[in-house]
Amino acid sequence: MNRIFIEAKNNKTPEYYFLQAVLSLFFPDKEVSFVFMDGIGNLFGEAILNQISLAQTENEQVLVMADADTTAKGWGFQKRKAVIERGMSAHDINVSYFLYPDNQNDGDVENLMEQAARRDLHSKFFDCFEDYEKCISGVRGQEGLPLYNIPNLKGKLHTYISAQILTNAQRRKLGAGDWLFNDPSYWNLNIAGLQPLKDFFALNLK
Repeated sequence: MNRIFIEAKNNKTPEYYFLQAVLSLFFPDKEVSFVFMDGIGNLFGEAILNQISLAQTENEQVLVMADADTTAKGWGFQKRKAVIERGMSAHDINVSYFLYPDNQNDGDVENLMEQAARRDLHSKFFDCFEDYEKCISGVRGQEGLPLYNIPNLKGKLHTYISAQILTNAQRRKLGAGDWLFNDPSYWNLNIAGLQPLKDFFALNLK
């Protein structure tokens, strides 16, 4: 059994469904369960440490997935890696971990999702959306300050999948956090950008 600890709060999140899609497509024979940390800041909290210890006692493989984030957010790959390494040392644990997007650069899981989006099939959506971003970013008030927020990457991707012509059943999935990552009409999970994640799973899944 493989126990994967992720930042998400619960199983109604795009991160969860994204990983599920990758695992079911490329590692269908691996038995996996998820633990929801509700933020990487809880990784070394008592509750998560207890679950890691119990899993390892039962000879389960423990994997941790987290965003590297960016220096603009006060983090970045090098800082996040250093904090995790120090935390493992301080609590005398050792787990394999992967920092989105590729275990070496700044970013987050949404960067992988953006790379997987079928821009080749939906180029007009992205052209229009990026024109919209440019337009509203230039709107200023009397004091010269921006009047509108530009959607973050998660918001952009949610708009992308929500804009598709979907069935009622598919829309219900969206409401539960499932962005239909297993549907090749919207996402391509065979892109080169996903190779580091697949390599990590290939090396570490039992």
